[in-house]
Amino acid sequence: MTIARFRLFLTASVILSLATIATVFLPDGYSQALADAYASEPPPWLFEHEGLMVGVGGVALALMIAGYVGLFLLMRWGRALSLALTVLAFPLYLLTGPTLSSPLESMLTDASNLLWGACLALAYFSPVAARFEAGPAPRQ
Repeated sequence: MTIARFRLFLTASVILSLATIATVFLPDGYSQALADAYASEPPPWLFEHEGLMVGVGGVALALMIAGYVGLFLLMRWGRALSLALTVLAFPLYLLTGPTLSSPLESMLTDASNLLWGACLALAYFSPVAARFEAGPAPRQ
C-alpha cells in the first residue's frame, strides 16, 4: 500500500459520506409508507435534547475533521484519534434511535464505512504504518 493510495481511500471515504448527505435532496428518495412509519416513531432521546445533540455533534464533527487531517498528514495522533472516535461513536448510535434511508443512501453509507475501516486497518497494519511511526517527514 502506497501513501498515495492510502490518501485516495481517505478521500473516497469522505466523498462518499458527502454524497450520502446529498441523497437527502434527491426527489422520491423514500416511499410514502416508509416516511409515514418513520414519522409515527417517537423521537430518539438524543433528538429530544437539542442543545446536547448540537454540542455533542459539533464537538464530534470537529474531532472527526481533526482526525481525518491527522490521518491524511500521516500523524501518529491522527491515527489514534480516528480510532478512538470510531470506537466511541458506537454507543452514540444507540441514542439516535431508528433511521430511515433509501437504498442509494444505504449503499453510499456502507461503502464509506468500509473505506473508513480499511483506512484505519491500513494505518496500523500496512507499510503505511511505518510512516505513522516515523512521524512527519522533514520539510525541505
